[in-house]
Amino acid sequence: MTSRERILEAMNHREADRVPIDLGGMRSTGIHAIAYRKLKDHLALTDRSVRIYDVFQQLALVEESVRERVHSDVVELKRLDGGFETRIDEWIEYDMFGDGGRYLLPAGFDPVRMPDGSRAIIRDGRIVATMPDGGFFFDSKYFPLAGAEDRETIDNEIKAGFSEREVAFLKDQLSELRGANDCAIMGTFGGNFLEAGHSYFGYQEFMEKMITDRTLVEYFLDKLLEKYLAELDVYLSEFGGDIDLIQIGDDYGTQENTQISPRIFRTLFKPRLKALCDFIHSKRPGLFIFLHSCGSVYPFIGDFIDAGVQVLNPVQTNAKNMDPMRLKQEFGKDIVFWGGGCDTQHVLPFGTVEAVEEDVKRRIDVLAPGGGFVFASIHNIQMEIPPEKILRLYETAFEYGRGEHSGEGR
Repeated sequence: MTSRERILEAMNHREADRVPIDLGGMRSTGIHAIAYRKLKDHLALTDRSVRIYDVFQQLALVEESVRERVHSDVVELKRLDGGFETRIDEWIEYDMFGDGGRYLLPAGFDPVRMPDGSRAIIRDGRIVATMPDGGFFFDSKYFPLAGAEDRETIDNEIKAGFSEREVAFLKDQLSELRGANDCAIMGTFGGNFLEAGHSYFGYQEFMEKMITDRTLVEYFLDKLLEKYLAELDVYLSEFGGDIDLIQIGDDYGTQENTQISPRIFRTLFKPRLKALCDFIHSKRPGLFIFLHSCGSVYPFIGDFIDAGVQVLNPVQTNAKNMDPMRLKQEFGKDIVFWGGGCDTQHVLPFGTVEAVEEDVKRRIDVLAPGGGFVFASIHNIQMEIPPEKILRLYETAFEYGRGEHSGEGR
């Protein structure tokens, strides 16, 4: 069975020859650049360089040699933007962490060292993101609609469009992916609404505006939907027939609850999410819609399904009300769980390699029966995770995932 066939079996809620695996199939199933460098060193690969394709999270581009080593079955069709107006069609060498690693960053990455030792990304004279001295991620510092009170300001900021450069980049990348392996291809789109509000207005301001100026928020969300549909029309026409899944995302949950009430979600966000899904399915009926939403989203899972979502990630089982057995029993026939494969808050960073192995086995026993499960860690593997744990994580998923899914004899 090929990797693509294995993923498609899971999408159709059937068990394959083994549980499908994902490392690096999208920007929440990836690995931090430092952890990836150490993994490449451990594997004694000839090329020890690391390409950081996501500047914000400092995620490494998972190469074919590493993908094969961890038995990953999916690859990502990456967007051109590496974050903060950088481009991943060209690369520059940059001493990112001072640890002796050879890091390659997207073209346009040009941080400025500040007096306190932090790095600042500056665009049009504004600091848009910073990384503290000794830090490992960038934090956004600029919110273009902060303080906006009128529709004209929103109109001027939110505009649809795929550049010819990006279309050409995606076509070339897609051709390379199809020729390099037999994996399923995840098309990254985005299409978030709640997170977009936080990015445009700032977290606090947008959360307040949903209550104090709902009319303006609805206008903003409708402009976003208009933009997304126009971009999807191009994206699906050009690439929809060559990808297997399309990834959209919105973090509706926190560790303890949903970020917003069910009423706010169902009146403001669900209708627009459904419009997005309806459009995708009307243009490409066979394409699977993958939603990334962190945290405690149990109250919304039925709504996600109703809106047309077919895959849920990262399945944050440590969050409140996200017990994997409960999720599998209630929603396992209607949505694919992509993630939930290992506790990345406690076991992976602080447990032994044996504890990692046992955690993986327990989760496969719960989530794998009947199909509808793709193994991935709960969000990205962070910089402190040693290679031994990473390899045990995926080797266990590969070996144990080939057994009978009753949990017996595995």
